[in-house]
Amino acid sequence: MFEPLMRLPDWLFYGVPALLYLLLTIWALWHVQGSASRRSQKLLWLALLVLFPLLGLFNWLVMGPRRARGAPR
Repeated sequence: MFEPLMRLPDWLFYGVPALLYLLLTIWALWHVQGSASRRSQKLLWLALLVLFPLLGLFNWLVMGPRRARGAPR
């Protein structure tokens, strides 16, 4: 069942998702730093992104950009 998936090289199986995650995290950190939010909100988002990598990135992708565009709370 998973045999074709197991034949992939290690760098493709592990490296590509890790690189994608790293690029998304850097993109999120960049946008948090450049946002017009208060400093305390920026520090909270930065802490979430750094201390809780997957959860922080998911939360920022869901809640961060939408709030920055002026969507209602």
